[in-house]
Amino acid sequence: MCELCQKAKEIGKYDEFISGMLEEDKARLEYSKEMAKTLRPVERSVYSSMNWPVKLVYPMFEARAAYAVPNNYFQNINMAEERLGNGFAHGAMRSVFFAGKKLVIFSKNVNFHDAKEFFTSFLLLHLEPGEYKSVMGAGEIRITADVEKPMINLVTGKVEKKRISFTFLQQSVEGRIVSKEQAATSARFKNVYDKYGGATMKSASMDMEGYAITVPHFSPHPYMLQLHKEFGFETNKEFQLKVADYFKAHLGESGVAGV
Repeated sequence: MCELCQKAKEIGKYDEFISGMLEEDKARLEYSKEMAKTLRPVERSVYSSMNWPVKLVYPMFEARAAYAVPNNYFQNINMAEERLGNGFAHGAMRSVFFAGKKLVIFSKNVNFHDAKEFFTSFLLLHLEPGEYKSVMGAGEIRITADVEKPMINLVTGKVEKKRISFTFLQQSVEGRIVSKEQAATSARFKNVYDKYGGATMKSASMDMEGYAITVPHFSPHPYMLQLHKEFGFETNKEFQLKVADYFKAHLGESGVAGV
């Protein structure tokens, strides 16, 4: 077990955060079943390859796009040839982590109706080492999959085969972390703003962490960033700079899980 995995299981507050999130997800799922009666796409968007509910006290890392502006926050993932929403919103996540030798993807998007939350997409996917590929080198980590898996439709309870595909990328963040002040004067950042909604749009990552990252990357889940000192890091930025170590610990220098 790597050091971060061990700490995740020992930090009581982190367990509390994750357990609280999963309880919220149970309530969201129940309302999703109600919403699916009138909003049919919900029935086709809520799947798990693992028994649900499940205990998940592991370090989680968000697969984020460069700059992570609200309309283009997460890196892309497709389910049944449809791209899942990649915008930032309350309750949304697109986490990548390891449970033993299994790679786990936990992705969800949330919306509101009558002051209640429901899932517009939910994917809890586990992949064995042979079901995905990973490559490390030149300061880059790339994890890809294109796999058909039997999954439980959490709305209907039926098992269906669904094709999932993604390419998640962590480029070196050394020299690619910019402060709010640097971003405010960056022509490149303004171009990203203009592309995804104009100059009034904020960077969700800057609001939470105080900085933006200009390349695709894996970021510690906000729950971990809130507890960065408990995880052994003085600042969020220091934690971010060490993210690659987690993936190297699980993938090995060859890029194969369990090495």
